Amino acid sequence: MKDLMKMMMPQISARKAVWFTAFSLFSILFYSCSPDEGVLTEGTSAEEDYGPTTTYTGIFATYNSAYRGTFQLEISEATFEYEKSDYHANASLTIQTGEIYTAKFVRAEEVSKSSDFKLTFDSADFSFIFSLDAEGKPVFTDVVFKNEPGAIVAAEETTNKTLTPITGTYKCTNCQDKDSINGIPLNNEDRTFNMMLTTEDGSSSMTIQASLGILVDTEVIVEKSCTTAGEYTICEFSNGIYGSNEPVTWTGVHRFKTLTSDSTSTCSSISGHIRFESAEAGIIEGDFFSDSTCPEKTYYVSASGDDANSGFSPEEAWSSIDKLNSMDLQPGDVILFEGGQRFNGNLYLDAEDANNSASPVKIGSYGTGKAIIDAGDNFGIYAYNTSGIKIDNIIVAGSGAQTNNNTGILFYNDLSGDIKLDLVEITNTEVYGFREAGITIGAYNGNSGYSNVLIENNKVHDCLDKGITSYGKFSSTKTGYAHRNIMVRNCEVFNIEGYSKNSHSGNGIVLSDVQNSVIEHCTAYNCGSGNTNCGGPVGIWYWDADQVTIQYCEAYNISSGSGCDGGGFDLDGGVTNGTMQYNYSHDNDGAGYLIGQFTGARAMKNIHVRYNISQNDAATNGGSVYLFNGNAAMQDIYIYNNTLYLKEESSNTASANVKYNSWYPVKNNINFFNNIFFAENGADLVSIPNGYDGNFEGNLYYTSGNFSLKYKGTTYASLETFRNTGNEIFEDLPSGYEGRPLLANPGNGRTIGYGNELSALKAYELQEGSPAINAGVVIPVERGNRDFYGNDLRENTVPDIGAQVNLTPQSRAGVIAEL
Repeated sequence: MKDLMKMMMPQISARKAVWFTAFSLFSILFYSCSPDEGVLTEGTSAEEDYGPTTTYTGIFATYNSAYRGTFQLEISEATFEYEKSDYHANASLTIQTGEIYTAKFVRAEEVSKSSDFKLTFDSADFSFIFSLDAEGKPVFTDVVFKNEPGAIVAAEETTNKTLTPITGTYKCTNCQDKDSINGIPLNNEDRTFNMMLTTEDGSSSMTIQASLGILVDTEVIVEKSCTTAGEYTICEFSNGIYGSNEPVTWTGVHRFKTLTSDSTSTCSSISGHIRFESAEAGIIEGDFFSDSTCPEKTYYVSASGDDANSGFSPEEAWSSIDKLNSMDLQPGDVILFEGGQRFNGNLYLDAEDANNSASPVKIGSYGTGKAIIDAGDNFGIYAYNTSGIKIDNIIVAGSGAQTNNNTGILFYNDLSGDIKLDLVEITNTEVYGFREAGITIGAYNGNSGYSNVLIENNKVHDCLDKGITSYGKFSSTKTGYAHRNIMVRNCEVFNIEGYSKNSHSGNGIVLSDVQNSVIEHCTAYNCGSGNTNCGGPVGIWYWDADQVTIQYCEAYNISSGSGCDGGGFDLDGGVTNGTMQYNYSHDNDGAGYLIGQFTGARAMKNIHVRYNISQNDAATNGGSVYLFNGNAAMQDIYIYNNTLYLKEESSNTASANVKYNSWYPVKNNINFFNNIFFAENGADLVSIPNGYDGNFEGNLYYTSGNFSLKYKGTTYASLETFRNTGNEIFEDLPSGYEGRPLLANPGNGRTIGYGNELSALKAYELQEGSPAINAGVVIPVERGNRDFYGNDLRENTVPDIGAQVNLTPQSRAGVIAEL
């Protein structure tokens, strides 16, 4: 890393460099897609006594992303002459708010063009030191703006080289609850992402300056793909060759308008997607946008409007959804409904609308409150074979779950050729009263589907079949997936009743045919009561998916109806590389955490279930953790550091902390490490049929009644006798523990509720002296960086048992005495 710093920012101290990230300074080969705007050229000083002037143009940002801007420095020939007492050098900084700050030249050290030199610039708000490196490139050190350290990236302008500095931001779309990088906390707030376009000798390059917390050097080849639509040119660019071991991938679009005989202005906007693979924090993804934009068209719709109006202002608003449906919405157009008003109809967009992820169409509300799209018995918003659409801050209402026959918000792609339509965002929106689903991302033609989908801060309720869902055309023999990069975050889904159909019904959030997806900070509850089938419903789950995670979620009061299941969380048929972590499942009819293969599914492998809590799940079927196999490939399952509490309510339930369904064998590398199994009122600790298998090491077993552990058709009355099976032996020594785990208040964990932190669940914290502390085994897989309560595991060298680990005396103080 230090070598990269020396190569890219030679004079920035190591301390400052770790605070400021560059995908910068990397120069990227980029075909000429930029307009000639704001061009500065080499010139001469107005004072001829100073000689010719050299101009440096660049971009600036503070390390904390509070300020960003464009920079210009003019230095005359006289500045380099030591005997001169009156120097000519000007520096100016224009920040994102438009304010201009200058720094005066105050001091020169070793001033000579033939040797090293430093020029110091200073003012009340802005200061820096300027020098040149061995190749004659400008170097800026000790940059400070309003007492905040920062960095400047600049280059010399000549008559043959045009520099266009562009300021902007990026928003990390998956940084919530990730660890910090070099002391910078990761979150989903806006951060600096500046760009500088350079045109020289008929080709172009791009320099990018971004605040990510680590310095990354990469060489990127950008492919030319430009089209012209009307007065706008749209150029797509993406990366090619990495230049370091810490890869950054990114794609984007430059949209601009040049000055012509028919136009009176120019404009430019750049946007796109970044993906950074950090050794410390894993994959970081985000969307970047330039501060500069091309003016788009905003259309207003008001209950008091008139479709004969222009639609371009609240005073000239249209009145109906039908008017919108008669138009082809262009990239960048904005549709705003008057807040607090109800609009009857069904908004329909097709391939002639939007379809540009770099300049999305936006649909939302203006004024006070959220506008309501009253869909009646049909769909609310239906986008067919199009994307580049953002829906924000509205309400979409159907006539009711029993009377409506469609979906609230539906995106559907049936294009041939495995085409993934890019960018869908549904945020801050409420959807209710629909039969099929609240929000659906659907596809049904090969691997065509959607990419980069964000469903965030939504409330979906009182729908009949599903709350939030994705699907594609299922095939057990196909490779690839319809959808990519679906993020469902901070959503509340409830009262999804379900009904009698040929498959499960009443699911909260269920995503399928997707690769690289996360569901986090969501709450699903009161679902499934009308279900009549098995194979679901479940509160939050994936099936037929790869590289997926469910985390920081709560699921409760999920019913099996008159069928079965009704569980909290599930990684189901065909999931590979799936993780369920930091979740709270409680008071569900079915399993807390289900891992199951249905007949005909694609292979399932590499599943991790860790740092979760289950309380009083499996009321009618299943177990706290429940596994089944419908005669499909299923292997490499790792279940570790969970706290599972189960109190059997009926002697007919036959529930257990760990239970296998007797269907087809489950036995290929199925592992249980460092879990707390707590069973009461006749529930079994473990129930595994004969012919099935599992590996148990480092677990803590406790029951208030008779110890009952059923394994391969035999019931074991103690941990010691269970060891005769070869389980609970680690490195040839006994492992595991039989006894009271000393939890704070087991069985009495409360509902946390949407929008609250799961760390408020105090009932499953460990008390001082718990046998779970320092009693686990070293597990053979990567175990993550935190536990259920957010404790850092990276320095936890002695493993603990259960969902709370790496305890300190301070974190155990004041814990409620166990009842």
